[in-house]
Amino acid sequence: MSLASNPRRIRRAIAVVMAVSVLATACGSDASVATIGGTEVERDELLAWVEARGQISAVGETTVDAAMTAEVLGELVSYESLLDLLAEHGTVADDEDLAAARDRLLAAGFDERSPALARLTRWQAGLDAIDAGDPGVRAAYAAHADLYGHELCTSHILVSTAVDAHGVLDLLAAGSDFGELARQVSQDPGSGAQGGALGCVPLGAFVPTFERATLGALAAGEELVGPVPSQFGSHVIRIDEVRTVDPVPFDELGGRASMVLLGIASMTRDVSIDGRFGTWDPVVGRVSTPAAPAED
Repeated sequence: MSLASNPRRIRRAIAVVMAVSVLATACGSDASVATIGGTEVERDELLAWVEARGQISAVGETTVDAAMTAEVLGELVSYESLLDLLAEHGTVADDEDLAAARDRLLAAGFDERSPALARLTRWQAGLDAIDAGDPGVRAAYAAHADLYGHELCTSHILVSTAVDAHGVLDLLAAGSDFGELARQVSQDPGSGAQGGALGCVPLGAFVPTFERATLGALAAGEELVGPVPSQFGSHVIRIDEVRTVDPVPFDELGGRASMVLLGIASMTRDVSIDGRFGTWDPVVGRVSTPAAPAED
């Protein structure tokens, strides 16, 4: 098993990310379930996105699918955080930018009747500004580039599920040795045999969720972080060394620019979520499911 990433440019058409969110008209409730920077997400909008994503009835029901709700909230947090970061540095889409972004979405097959189109158009315009290297985008990166001024020196324990990862964290909290536990239970045979050690690698070497959580832990001064999901399973990551390097210049980020700006945004924006719908973890950079189903 390799944690090496397969770098892919974030799709130019944000419709690819949220194409299934072709919504019915929301009910108009003004109940806020999340505040992301200066933006609020209303309950009915969230439930409508969940309904469209899962092709199930969610609006008006007493419970919603917790995992799907957390996934949709995570996307809202990511992209609204990005727009908030860019606006702080002077990049706000004008009518011409929004028209171009809207045309891009429609060309990708998005339904022009969807109430989601306005929000997704703003997201697309933000990604377009990053592609264009807008001055505000460059300023946002320069202001926070130190967050990405690291090599990643880590060890990890890979298990199947988040529940298993919580079990690992409990054992570590009780005094278990990280290296011995990695040798016993890690499903990564390569690093497991080495006590979980992955050494020090440059940014871009790990899959995005692993990289983002490690950078979040470094920013927060945490030694352990988890559970961290990836296509391989669920990770518990230990920071073995803080090794700073000069951040990569913006023009050398290439296809990673959107991912890096999304990461910066998620580490620097104020996010609050109604606990009935999920919990924002700023270190890992994701929304986790609530302890109990969301209810009216």
